[in-house]
Amino acid sequence: MTAEQNIWRVFGASVTGKAHLDKAIACQDAHAHAVVGDVLVAIVCDGAGSARLSEQGAQFVATHTVQALAGRLEQGATVQDLHDGALAGTLAQIRAALDDIARAADATLDDYACTVVGVVMGPDTGFFFHLGDGLGVAQLADGNELISPPANGEYANETYFLSGERWREQLRLLPIPPPVRGVVLMSDGCMPFAMSKNNAGLYAPFMDAVQGYLRTVESIALGNTALASTLADPRTHQITGDDKTLLLALRA
Repeated sequence: MTAEQNIWRVFGASVTGKAHLDKAIACQDAHAHAVVGDVLVAIVCDGAGSARLSEQGAQFVATHTVQALAGRLEQGATVQDLHDGALAGTLAQIRAALDDIARAADATLDDYACTVVGVVMGPDTGFFFHLGDGLGVAQLADGNELISPPANGEYANETYFLSGERWREQLRLLPIPPPVRGVVLMSDGCMPFAMSKNNAGLYAPFMDAVQGYLRTVESIALGNTALASTLADPRTHQITGDDKTLLLALRA
């Protein structure tokens, strides 16, 4: 990290949904971020509910993808380099490392299945990278929003995972035009109350209040605590029983 990190203020929280609280199951969401110079790298991963080690998969993919991409940037790679192949190459390395972990644990790669929604955003150019569900929103300076929507399969509860054999063809990259004033990443558990109908845009009554507070909060830690409390509010249980992750990057 550099002294320029304050170009971005990044807040994030992952909380366990009611369906998992009731069964004493750990949160299967994870998030991570890094800022290298003036480039933001952030990611949200959602472990598959049907995969027995998915919380470990989500945490591993989130942490190590951000570390690897940040490392490439520190070594001189540009945002365009990541878009043009280094991002996919990094995910392939992370997937191979997870496969090694699975073999050592007498498990399968599918046991660690998780989705990926992430962003690489520099001062002038950026892009979403997306595999499966979850959602990304770039808040543009002109007031418009660019949305990277969830991708689901043929059936309602079907989606795509990094562990899947066809992950490369299911990986989506969406260029983000400048200028950008903020980026929001979320797991699908947040979408029912953070997005408007049909995921047409951020749900202003909720998101404006959250972002308004985070723009004025004294410290990142305080903001993260407040964000986690908001996501864990029992009133959300009436909307969704899923785990919930929300990551907000605000340009200072």
